[in-house]
Amino acid sequence: MRMSLGNIAGVLGLTEPIGADGLSVTGVGIDSRDIRPGDLFFCLPGDRSDGHHHAVQAVDNGAVAVVATRAVPDLAGRTPVLVLRDGVTAQAALGEVASTWREEFAGRVVGVTGSAGKTTVKEMVAQVCSRAGTTCRNRLNLNNQIGLPLSLLACTGEEDFWVMEAGISRPGDMDELGAILRPDLAILLNAGPAHLAELGGVPGVAAEKSRLATYLSPEGKALVNMDCPELWRESLASTDRIHGFSTLAPDAEFWCGKPFRIGSDRMGLELRLQGQNLALSWPTERTPVAQNVLATAAAATLLGIDPGAIQDGLSVDLALPGRFNVERHGAWILVDDTYNANPLSMRLALSRAHALAEGRRLVCVLGDMLELGASAGAEHYELGRVLGGVCSEVFYHGGHGADVRNGLATVKAMAGFTVCETPEHFLEAWRKSVVTRGTVRGAGQDESAGVILFKGSRAGKMELYLEALRTEPNA
Repeated sequence: MRMSLGNIAGVLGLTEPIGADGLSVTGVGIDSRDIRPGDLFFCLPGDRSDGHHHAVQAVDNGAVAVVATRAVPDLAGRTPVLVLRDGVTAQAALGEVASTWREEFAGRVVGVTGSAGKTTVKEMVAQVCSRAGTTCRNRLNLNNQIGLPLSLLACTGEEDFWVMEAGISRPGDMDELGAILRPDLAILLNAGPAHLAELGGVPGVAAEKSRLATYLSPEGKALVNMDCPELWRESLASTDRIHGFSTLAPDAEFWCGKPFRIGSDRMGLELRLQGQNLALSWPTERTPVAQNVLATAAAATLLGIDPGAIQDGLSVDLALPGRFNVERHGAWILVDDTYNANPLSMRLALSRAHALAEGRRLVCVLGDMLELGASAGAEHYELGRVLGGVCSEVFYHGGHGADVRNGLATVKAMAGFTVCETPEHFLEAWRKSVVTRGTVRGAGQDESAGVILFKGSRAGKMELYLEALRTEPNA
C-alpha cells in the first residue's frame, strides 16, 4: 500500500495530527515485533496483551505513526498518534483504511468463501491469475475482520488481481468482510455444517455466506456451487449476476465429471467451461478435489483468462500446510489433512483418501470436529457411519469418541476402533492393532500397505499424531 497519513486521518474522521505533513504509509501492522520502516501500527487489544503497551517498540522498529484508542504519552513529540473517536475500535479503523485502499485499486478483486476448501481454491485461483498478470493474495487463511484488511493493505496496488478469502463464524461476519472486499468476482464454493454453534445449521451457513454476493462491485459477478441447494437458493436471492458450476448437472454452465485413471500413476479430469472442453491430469497422489478444480477453472474463465494459462496454473502442486499433503513412510502413504475439520471437509477428505487407497487398507486417525453446537453428537455419529464404509481401522482422539463408535456399530463390516488420549497412546495401539496384523478386518486378503489419513479440528492437534508415527522406522 501507499497512502498519506493525512489521507488516513481523513478516512478515520480525524484532524491531521502534528507531524503528519508529507508522511507516507507503506504498510500496516498489529505486532510490534514485525513492524518495518514505513508501517502504520494499529494498537489492537489481544488475549494476552494490549497493543498500546507495545507502541513504543513499534516506533523503535520503524513505524511512522500509531493508531490508538487512547493517548500514548510515551510517544508525545516523537511520532504522530491518531487517537480514534470514542466508540471506534482499532479493528474497525483497520477495516476502514483497508476499504479505502480497496476502492483505489484499479485491478480486479476475487473473493472466495466456503465451508471447506476455500484456502485451497484461493491459492489455486491465485496461481492461475498469476499466469495472466501480477497477483496478490492473503497468506494462508488470514481471512477474518483483522486478517482480511491486513492482507489487502499488504498489496502494493499495482497488481492486476487481488485474490482474497473471507472466513465467517457468526451472523454478521460476512457483512463486515463484504463491505471491505467488494469483489469483482465472488466464488461461493460450498456451504456445509460448520460453526453451527453460532449459525444454527446449513441453511444459516448458506444464508451468511451468500451475503458476499450482495457486496459485488458494480460490474461484479458471483460464481456459485449449484450442488449445494441452500447456497444456490440464497445466492439467487442475493444477486441476478450469478453463474453456476456443478459436478452433478452436465447442463451447467461450468461442469466436470469424476476423475478417471490415466495409465498406472496419473488421474485425469474433463471440464466443460461455457461449452469449451478442457482436459487436465495430475500424478495420482496429487489429484485435487474435482469441485475445487472446477471452481478455479470457472473463475478464471469468467475473468477472461485463456485455457492454456488455466491448465498451466492448475498443474502446480500447492502443498499447503495441513491440507491433504501426501508423503510416503515405509509401506504407507501418510495424508496430512490436520489443519482443521468440519463434517463437509471430513467427508471430502475421506472420499479423497479412499480413492487414493485404491482398495488397500485405509486407516483413519481422527479428532473431534468442533463448533457444531447442539448438532455435535449427531454429526459425529454420522461420521462413524461413514467411516464404517471406508476405513479398516479408526484411531480417535476427543470427547466424541462414543458418538463415532456408535455410528460405526451400525455398519455391518465394522472397522476396528481405538480411543487415543495421547500420541504415545496412539503409537502403542498402532503397534498392536495394525502392524502386527497382515489382513484387513473382514477383507480376507493379505495387504502390505495402504493410506493413513490424519484429520481433526485445530484444538485436537492431530499433527502431533502424524509426527509420532513418523518416528516409527518400520511403520
